[in-house]
Amino acid sequence: MENKLKLGIAIFLNMAIVILQIFFGLYAHSMALITDAVHNFQDVVSLIIAYVAVVFMAKKPTERMTFGYLRSEVMAGFINSAFLMGAVFLIIITSIERFFEPVEVNSIYVIVMGAIAFVINSFSAWLLGFHHHGDEEHDHEDLNIKAAYLHLLSDAGISLGVVIGGLFIYFYGINWVDPLISILFSLYIFKETLPVLKKSYMILMESVPAGISVEVVKQEILKHPEIVDVHDVHIWALSSKDIYLSAHVVFKEKKDLEIFDDILEDIKSSLKKVGINHITIQPEVKGFRCDYTY
Repeated sequence: MENKLKLGIAIFLNMAIVILQIFFGLYAHSMALITDAVHNFQDVVSLIIAYVAVVFMAKKPTERMTFGYLRSEVMAGFINSAFLMGAVFLIIITSIERFFEPVEVNSIYVIVMGAIAFVINSFSAWLLGFHHHGDEEHDHEDLNIKAAYLHLLSDAGISLGVVIGGLFIYFYGINWVDPLISILFSLYIFKETLPVLKKSYMILMESVPAGISVEVVKQEILKHPEIVDVHDVHIWALSSKDIYLSAHVVFKEKKDLEIFDDILEDIKSSLKKVGINHITIQPEVKGFRCDYTY
């Protein structure tokens, strides 16, 4: 079964769960069920991002969209993460209020809906099961599928926690377990979401990707004896896997430009090891006037 079809089925099933959990969570007065719905929605968006990555990977750049649609993955991740942070904040506030103003929870709905969510999440995770392919395009596609697979596994665990909480309420009548579970799961969602929000924001701001040092890159380029200076260095990412570099390199003498192609290939090879896979170099000769800021 193709990954697009698998993702489509998983998206449909999990979106149905989100709608049902919100409806029955409100009906049963269960914040834990609503929190699980929010986390399920997070996974729906993650699945959509994975689907977008699979679909748009095959799209070619156009004269207007010269970089293609690589940024769509990051934009979706940022919007999703920002929405979740707001939702989690509201859920935590409401759950704290429930400790001071307890509300009777209809535990049967919590148990049943939590169990259904657990089964669907487990089935979706099994459906996406991670398989390794040989070529680079499939490797990246598999990484998207694997990320979605892991999200669904964690979601299944949270749904199981909701079921256990519902059982405690049903047998012991301790309704404060529901807001407690909601707060604990909300804190977990916050912990998982914050790094994604930060990373997607930094990519959209075209900052230097984490783990890459501009100074180290410059020193790597300056290892070539023909090059005396590197300036106007810019390193940014368009997506989670596409990292770009543009720079001006200054050669000692004009004759050194004759071997520029060989030096460029060497630079590409060395920078690829640190994750930079798209390189644009402007060669210059010592004494050439060029205004730059860095």
